[in-house]
Amino acid sequence: MDDNLPLELANFNGKGYVIAPAGYGKTHLIAMAVKASMQRQLILTHTYAGVNSIQKKMQTLAVPSSRYQIDTIASWSLRMCLSFPKTSNWTQEYPNGNEWQKLYAACTSLLDRPFVERIVRSSYSGVYVDEYQDCSTQQHLLVEALASLLPCRLLGDPMQAIFDFADQPVDWEQHVYPNYQKLGELRTPWRWHLAGAEELGDWLDGVSRRLRAGEKISIHAPLPKGVERVAVDLEDFTNPARLNFFYKFLDYEEAVIAIYSGDQRSKNKAHKLAQLLRGKFSSIEEVEGKDLFGFIKKLESAPTPSKKLLLVIEFAKKCFNSIDGILTAATKRGEVAKLTKATKYPNVLEAANNFLTEPTSQKLSYLMAAIQLNPETSAYRRDLLNRLVKVLRIHEENNDLSLMESAQRFQRDFRHAGRPIRHNKLIGTTLLVKGLEYHHAIILEADAMTPKELYVALTRGAKSITIVSLKSVIPT
Repeated sequence: MDDNLPLELANFNGKGYVIAPAGYGKTHLIAMAVKASMQRQLILTHTYAGVNSIQKKMQTLAVPSSRYQIDTIASWSLRMCLSFPKTSNWTQEYPNGNEWQKLYAACTSLLDRPFVERIVRSSYSGVYVDEYQDCSTQQHLLVEALASLLPCRLLGDPMQAIFDFADQPVDWEQHVYPNYQKLGELRTPWRWHLAGAEELGDWLDGVSRRLRAGEKISIHAPLPKGVERVAVDLEDFTNPARLNFFYKFLDYEEAVIAIYSGDQRSKNKAHKLAQLLRGKFSSIEEVEGKDLFGFIKKLESAPTPSKKLLLVIEFAKKCFNSIDGILTAATKRGEVAKLTKATKYPNVLEAANNFLTEPTSQKLSYLMAAIQLNPETSAYRRDLLNRLVKVLRIHEENNDLSLMESAQRFQRDFRHAGRPIRHNKLIGTTLLVKGLEYHHAIILEADAMTPKELYVALTRGAKSITIVSLKSVIPT
């Protein structure tokens, strides 16, 4: 990093941008620039994982908290509109789907009101927008409105633009390069240098340059230290040894992420692979929690306790292996089961019967706990399971809320707190792990990834990368 770049950003008074590849010190740059500022800065990003990352860096570098406010674009926009509901014409506390784009449009219009302009200018002296490649066109219009009021610095990397918006993603050639001044470009792969993997970092630096130029990457041996290729077809179910390479990672105490591409088929593959590995690796859920909300909607509308229990069993099978083996035939039919000497797991039977008698969130919590503690089951979608458990807890503690309202409250808090997954062997997609860092990364079906997805996946592992590909040149 240019030693003068933080000060240049701090003193900049226009519209500018910095090209910041993954792992090259972008968060450090933002923190140092804010530290060099004398007045309060607004820092916007896209996820609460990003918010937490920047917050930690601010604390590490002893940046006074009076000099910044960090938030997601979504949360900041929502709070602004809800603060002035009549002016913004916005009262929806829990936007979803296409409503977010309408919210950004409402906030953009709000920023054009003179009294709001005065509030923004008196609250902040400048704005930083992190991970700018993840902005939609509508979010870009919102940032443009902010940039008309405050000095604005964009930080991002077009090579990491992999989100698929209903609204079009920001086009750097059209929206950024002609209208913003280039302030710098980060050139040192600090993530790998600091992890003691300089050879890996330098190799990835070369990979980045070739991918940006539209070139292919050879993964023929010999590969640099920290890079390994596994030539196996994960879809060849006739090969019982195809998953063997995963097991060496189970001895690692450090975090390991296995990464598929971001399409819907790959999301399903992530859950299936976690199931095949019997929960040794756990799959990550989408932020929106579609499976969770879909289950809760069906559960609330189910007309009888029996149908509710059948839905719970169906949901449990999405979270655990071996569900059928621990339930009695009557339980699987949604009926009260009789306890006999042959009953293998009486505690599970009792929990299911209690739920049928009184299908409350508390009884459902007891049933899920009995399943989780069973010696035959293994959770492979811990993320999904943990979210349900927390929704049930909120519902138990708030009798005035419906189960769906409890889920909405959880989702609101979840967006702020992020996903505290304690399991450190995970499977996800490029969309779910972008912006995050792990010690070791396994790139699954690398030859099927686009250049941008491949770049995002390759830059997740700070100490090692395992590339699973039948092809020796990627992307294809």
